[in-house]
Amino acid sequence: MDKENFIISEIREIIEKNYDIGIIKEINPILEGASSECFHIITEDREYLFKDIEMIFINHPDKEPLINNMLSENGIPVSEFYKTKNGEYLLEYSGHTFHLQSFIKGKILEVNTAPEWFMKESAEMLGKIHKVLEGFISLTSGIGKDFFNFITPEAAKASYEKSLDIALKQGEKQNVIDLEYRISLLDKIKNIKFEMDRFTYKNTHGDYFISQIICGQKCINAIIDFTSACVHPACFELIRSYSYADPECVHGKIDYHNLVKYIKDYMKYSNLGTYDIKMMAYLYYYQLAVCDYFSQYYESNNSNKNVLCHYAHWSTMLCRWFEENIDELTDKLEKEFC
Repeated sequence: MDKENFIISEIREIIEKNYDIGIIKEINPILEGASSECFHIITEDREYLFKDIEMIFINHPDKEPLINNMLSENGIPVSEFYKTKNGEYLLEYSGHTFHLQSFIKGKILEVNTAPEWFMKESAEMLGKIHKVLEGFISLTSGIGKDFFNFITPEAAKASYEKSLDIALKQGEKQNVIDLEYRISLLDKIKNIKFEMDRFTYKNTHGDYFISQIICGQKCINAIIDFTSACVHPACFELIRSYSYADPECVHGKIDYHNLVKYIKDYMKYSNLGTYDIKMMAYLYYYQLAVCDYFSQYYESNNSNKNVLCHYAHWSTMLCRWFEENIDELTDKLEKEFC
């Protein structure tokens, strides 16, 4: 059964058949995300989130409840997962994989709208997560030593050309402009070289950014969606999460002073090395340049897939800024931290 064919009555039947949560009063689709389908479940005494997980290679939903348990035990606000009647955290049903977890009330801020208090708490929270997860078993490698052996400029070019063909056929002028620029950029980034074993690696969220953080009044209520938890260079998730939060980055520009504050708040709880500081921006720039976010948009069947198109365009603007400013930014970071 395809995701798009699930209707509310089917979701109700799946839950009632597999979980002991009492009488369901309401089921409402949640359209915040751009990949997995989620539903807000309201019973007589509790509220839940029922998630139809997108089973792509970067997602490891079997680990998420265990990660959340460890984080919760160490004071990190996360959701609680509930087991099926068979005592399993994962529910496999008709080709789909589901989680049932507690519903966290609050608000998810729009990308690049974060107030000062959020910037501080977000950086500190990432540092705390990295520190706590040092005690977790080693997760699957994300951006690791072999990542760029597979995600190459040559592979990116082939993917971009396919996306460009779709954009041309659909008359999407901005996407055409962005994709043509990305293709031209690939030759320019080939000279960027990394000594991947010199980065500081951490068990991490895997997709930590503003849209994965539920906020209350001037505080973080919870971090959500550890489905793609993995091992990344810590500096990668740090600069990436900064860029999606800071209002100064809304047009694809990095604000040096705000980034420095973000890094310092993170480093209150978790460490970075000299190489991390030196290569942080280059790693993010290179990753943005070789990953085809437009293909994710074109291949998605999610009702909220336009979010992916926005990310693809915004990341292209950021690539343009990096192309002109990355050396100056890195020089300043080295003088500040090294």
